[in-house]
Amino acid sequence: MPSQLLSNRILEIGFSKIREVMGKVEAAKRKGMAITDLSIGRPDFDTPVHIKEAAAKALADGWVHYTASAGTLELREALGHRFQEDYQLKIDPAEILITTGAAEAIFIGLMSVLNPEDEVLVPEPMYVYYPGYASFGGAKCVPIPLQEENQFLLKADYLEKFITEKTKVLILNSPHNPTGQVFPQEDLEPIARLAQRRNILVVSDDIYNGMLYDGAQHFPIAKAPGMKERTLIIGSFSKTYAMDGWRIGYLIAPREVINQALKLHQHIVSCPNTFVQVGAQAALTAPQDCVRRMTAEFDRRRRVLMSRLDEIGLPFVRPRGAFYVFPSIKKFGLTSARFADFLLEKARTAVVPGDAFGPQGEGYVRISYCAPVKEIEKGMDRVRSALAQL
Repeated sequence: MPSQLLSNRILEIGFSKIREVMGKVEAAKRKGMAITDLSIGRPDFDTPVHIKEAAAKALADGWVHYTASAGTLELREALGHRFQEDYQLKIDPAEILITTGAAEAIFIGLMSVLNPEDEVLVPEPMYVYYPGYASFGGAKCVPIPLQEENQFLLKADYLEKFITEKTKVLILNSPHNPTGQVFPQEDLEPIARLAQRRNILVVSDDIYNGMLYDGAQHFPIAKAPGMKERTLIIGSFSKTYAMDGWRIGYLIAPREVINQALKLHQHIVSCPNTFVQVGAQAALTAPQDCVRRMTAEFDRRRRVLMSRLDEIGLPFVRPRGAFYVFPSIKKFGLTSARFADFLLEKARTAVVPGDAFGPQGEGYVRISYCAPVKEIEKGMDRVRSALAQL
């Protein structure tokens, strides 16, 4: 088909470089190669049994028809109770929209507030799809470079340098993908005051909020005075409950935003999957022991991986959330893409090149510890041997 028949909108966005790595891994496996995959960002655990049983029972009981477009009232109430219990943040069911994963929540949230020529500020390195979301809204994505020497953290006085009269939205992702950093309350509160003073909306991508280490605390910026009415919270069951294939997430926002996002949601999916919502409700209302167990295991893997990186001599900022380490590979003189290809070929270990997360990620790679300790050890043994050749 001639390219002129395609929309400019779709031609302006690119494919995910993370998915590109996944394709290379699959190709290598088809050739019979044993690959240690430290690229993928998803829990390798099975979904907890009580969640699967709740969804299976709902399916057996005939929960196979449409629900309300916003999601069942029971699930939205359960989500509100979870936010009250975990963060002492009062959320009304009318402020919640259940979505097909966090990706839809970000998309419809941004489409509901962006106009052409608006600017969207995003700390970089950034999640691969943020620029595309901004582009679909006719807006411009403005990167805010995060510096390794500043622990990849964001300060209000630095942020303010990037604000213009066109700035409409700030996207915050904490715990952060790909660096694993957690933006502390003492940094977020000045950012909240700045957002109010400059009339900026905040999209708070909190999908890793259940995975915290070293005593780190997740502070929802919506808790800061005056911020609930200008914050869109993005959440997901994928990471916290190992439900990535279930494709269920949520958007929490002021009612004015939810009412508009609901229209786009209806146009895209009509309503979320019915029996999956029952499973999600069980995840929220049951004791959270499964989350604590998974997080403890991720912490064990994190410590093993950090120890091996220290032995190899790859410097990194200690991650305190999510399940990624973002070491520097600058001393090897290779681009991050070439370095990742080298490890895949010579060490049979897959990582994601840092440039997948924007130019500020060049010189780094993202290593996931979503693999058993034995696999991490095996992969890092091969990485050490391969790097000796460089």
